[in-house]
Amino acid sequence: MSLTFLRAQGHDYQTGTFLFFMADGATEIQCGVSDSAMDDAEKARNVRESQRGDQFARLQDRITDCAAKKYLAGNLEAGASRILVRSIDLTPRT
Repeated sequence: MSLTFLRAQGHDYQTGTFLFFMADGATEIQCGVSDSAMDDAEKARNVRESQRGDQFARLQDRITDCAAKKYLAGNLEAGASRILVRSIDLTPRT
């Protein structure tokens, strides 16, 4: 089964990630994308916390695709059943 996007939770300043949820059938999977991954993907700097939601929306298809691929490959965070998309996962398109 593949993951589908459910909802965005918002930016977590303490961890520097934008949090969102995806679903595998009835199972919700907590996911996040690092601020640096989004910044690297857009080649952006000095993005304010208040702008992270818009940034996530622009990159949502790429981010959720990366999260789904990591999930199918079993690449969950150690000790947790969640997925974190990092810069290495979300490389800039040239």
